[in-house]
Amino acid sequence: MHTVGKIFTAIGLVILIIGGVLLAIGSSNVDDAGEIDVLEKSDWSGQSGSYYFDATDDMMVFVRSNIRCDSFEMTINNSDGDNVYYNDDCTEDGSKPVGWEDDPEGWHHVGTLSTWIASEGTYDINASHEIQLLPLWEVLGEELGEAVGGFLQGLGGSVLLCCGGVFVVFGLILGFTIGDGGPKVTVIQQGGMPGGQMMQGGQMMQQTTMQQPVYQQVAQTPVQPQTTMQQPAEQTVWDQNSPENPF
Repeated sequence: MHTVGKIFTAIGLVILIIGGVLLAIGSSNVDDAGEIDVLEKSDWSGQSGSYYFDATDDMMVFVRSNIRCDSFEMTINNSDGDNVYYNDDCTEDGSKPVGWEDDPEGWHHVGTLSTWIASEGTYDINASHEIQLLPLWEVLGEELGEAVGGFLQGLGGSVLLCCGGVFVVFGLILGFTIGDGGPKVTVIQQGGMPGGQMMQGGQMMQQTTMQQPVYQQVAQTPVQPQTTMQQPAEQTVWDQNSPENPF
């Protein structure tokens, strides 16, 4: 596989892993939305006592799920002795409050102390069983934020999974189509194929060898100066001297 293909494939795998993690976290957060931790979110717990209500949020009343709805009783009286709380309706058999299917596991929401009825002040609580008071809109806001955050995480994870898949496919295509850097050329020198042949891509090719011209260097021999011999002028018969008489 070509190096470019390996790089794209590796990047795609990393993106796939990140996308899978985000998708798993987002799905878990969405599933956990609505699973309220009653004890952690509780502002007040007990069976009887004084409670200061600041009237900034409605307060939900929770009891354990093993308590029958029709057996639970509670009053929340103001300083004038007026009760400002009423239980929710129960199912036909009286075992559970209406809408119990949406309640956290192990708990039942049996009523609400509403700001429409109660004003700010100190109240006396008397209940037949131990209760937990939770701020309604604060809890719902946190759960909604968790659900939205989980949805966005899941959406981002899904997008990353798609992108990672594209990178992996693209990397595999590049890796197997580009090759390993082009055709290989094998040159066989002395002792190989005759006639200047070579192998290219598994096929025999004829190689033409170009030889550089050889220049012979003429020895630099010093040139001797030449002497010019003058030829005697030609003499005519009239210019010749008469032979001397030896006597």
